[in-house]
Amino acid sequence: MSDLLEPAATPSPVAAEAARIRLRPGREKALAAGHPWLFSGAIEHEEGPEGAALARVERADGRLVGTGFYSPRSQVRVRMVARGELPVDRALLTRRLEDALELRRRLLPADTDGYRLLNAEGDELPGWTVDRFGDVLVSQITVAGLDRLRDLAYEVLAAAFPGATLVHLGSSPARRAEGLSGEDLVVAGELPAAVAFREHGLRFTAEIGGQKTGFYCDQRDNRRRLEGLAGGRTLLDLFAHAGAFSAYALRGGASRVTAIESAPRLLETARATLAANGLDESRFEGVAADVFADLRQRAERYDLVVCDPPPLARRRSHLDAAARAYKDVNRLALARVAPGGLLLTFSCSGAVDGKLFRQILFAAADEAGVRAQLLAPLAAGADHPVSLYHPEGEYLKGWLLRVPGARE
Repeated sequence: MSDLLEPAATPSPVAAEAARIRLRPGREKALAAGHPWLFSGAIEHEEGPEGAALARVERADGRLVGTGFYSPRSQVRVRMVARGELPVDRALLTRRLEDALELRRRLLPADTDGYRLLNAEGDELPGWTVDRFGDVLVSQITVAGLDRLRDLAYEVLAAAFPGATLVHLGSSPARRAEGLSGEDLVVAGELPAAVAFREHGLRFTAEIGGQKTGFYCDQRDNRRRLEGLAGGRTLLDLFAHAGAFSAYALRGGASRVTAIESAPRLLETARATLAANGLDESRFEGVAADVFADLRQRAERYDLVVCDPPPLARRRSHLDAAARAYKDVNRLALARVAPGGLLLTFSCSGAVDGKLFRQILFAAADEAGVRAQLLAPLAAGADHPVSLYHPEGEYLKGWLLRVPGARE
């Protein structure tokens, strides 16, 4: 990651005056129904300082809809936070954070201190995600309006976790699109050399500034499902990252695990994780290779295959190419499943919805010449809540499939 600085630089001052936005006639319907995003095409009139943190949104007749974080450079001009006259202030941020914390306390097991603490629109704080890894909180703020309130937001977060280390990750494409600075900063505390945490009793380390916020917390429940399926079976772990699926499978009694990952350093992290958890490293093989190239030459079949690629479609404009890539990798993965074996396959591309992903799997199975049964849908854990009014937040989707054998 980029050099971490302490203390964090202060963001530009918050304008005292909120921007004022008047909607075109009839364009308040989505907002009135609860969707948090206001697109620029729905705006009739816009005034106020470009540096405002907040915008008050009015119907065409002047009646107030509510207030949200203002992004003057984005097509998503406002992300709604409060309806009606409810003020967006310290008290509101504190209430939303406390509600998010209570949800995690109720749903997460006691032997887990690595999880998504705050999930943006899913926790009614658009543009703000926070992952917790033990005593380290890793925050990403990706909208301009909230970034102008960053000091206040981090004061609220620090008050909820006294003594914790707080890291601000600024180097994301979403921040660049909003014209925001790209520094990674330590806001409070000291960042340890190894950021350790527990997940269902297994010990892991997060790579702060690596992929995502340092670890894929969203797959926790799916890893636990794999553990329950692994006893006595062989596993092919594709796009293995730091080997979390592999660790769960070995704890579940897998006879042998082969992990394919393009970055050798992540495979070294995987081996360190196995050692830290007392798992049998002799049953683990790490292969540093491009997954697509490896699968095209690999002949062995496996009882279990996990296919968890990075996002292949970050924008709608990438969708056609991504769909072809997803079909290709799933075709290759299905061909490596032994008769009667299982495939856990995922897409974390928000532009690929659940319907399209299922169509991709149909085409992949057809081209692989195998029969396939859909056993269960897979998704992110409950620490990644999705607002019912914001389906765009449901980015991770997957399926557990059984492959009875070749198509007759």
